[in-house]
Amino acid sequence: MLDYPDYPIYAYKEMLDEEFPFKIEIRQPSTMNRILHAHEHLQLCYMMSGSCLHWASGRQYVLTKGDLFSIPPFQEHRLEPREAMDFVMVQVDFMPHAVNENFRDFAQMPTFIDFAYIRPLISETDLLPKITLPAATQTVVENLLSVLLTEWKEREEGYRLAIKAELLKLLVITGRQYKRYSQTQSQQERQKVAIHREAFFEAITYMQTHYNEDLHLDVVAAKALMAPSYFSHMLKLTKGKSYIELLSAIRMQASMELLTGTDLSITEIATRVGYNHISHFNRTFKKHTGVTPGDYRKHQI
Repeated sequence: MLDYPDYPIYAYKEMLDEEFPFKIEIRQPSTMNRILHAHEHLQLCYMMSGSCLHWASGRQYVLTKGDLFSIPPFQEHRLEPREAMDFVMVQVDFMPHAVNENFRDFAQMPTFIDFAYIRPLISETDLLPKITLPAATQTVVENLLSVLLTEWKEREEGYRLAIKAELLKLLVITGRQYKRYSQTQSQQERQKVAIHREAFFEAITYMQTHYNEDLHLDVVAAKALMAPSYFSHMLKLTKGKSYIELLSAIRMQASMELLTGTDLSITEIATRVGYNHISHFNRTFKKHTGVTPGDYRKHQI
């Protein structure tokens, strides 16, 4: 469990299998989580029947049959029953690499990223990105979730591949429905989402052009208009690397170009790409390439 002053934040390794970080469950009043909490992974939920209350970031939302909603990483939330009302909700928990090890599918799904990761951070009028699916789409999603539940329960040979395929279908449907929903939003709401998406990618560009500086996660995350932990998670989602991993990769690429394209000493190259200690640079370079900077230069020239 990650430390937090007010409520627990669960690391995904506590709740999901590290090798295949996916889980699907049915929630009812007797199995709902009424404790305020957050988690490191993404959660997609669909209301099969009935109604309940959902608290997210201090606000209350009524969920009813046909609602599809997401809980992004690190957002505090909890469920609460409505008086004298039952419900059945399907809850899908996963990390991006359960779908695709290289995260390319998510990076190419901007509407899904907006729905599940960006919009919950910025919307003032409807913090929870809830979509009420049309009747025909409800049937499709319910059939899809039924397949996922069966595959997860029976776990026959090839179940992981089957789950990935069905989960990708769910993400595509979610992205398409959000695109339709977003077309009904005000220009101001659409502009907010666009600004935050642009700020995120501008922060990545900043890393790529200022890698030689002493870059701190909190400074770059602020340029992305995100909390540091959330920014690092979004990098993992779209780039397949955490903040430190991405910064190291950028620096290593620059150092390889300097090693083969200049006569600069290895110490000077280390300084130019942002490393104050040559020993740290040498260790990172060998970890990244499998050889020392000297050997890399020798074999590339």
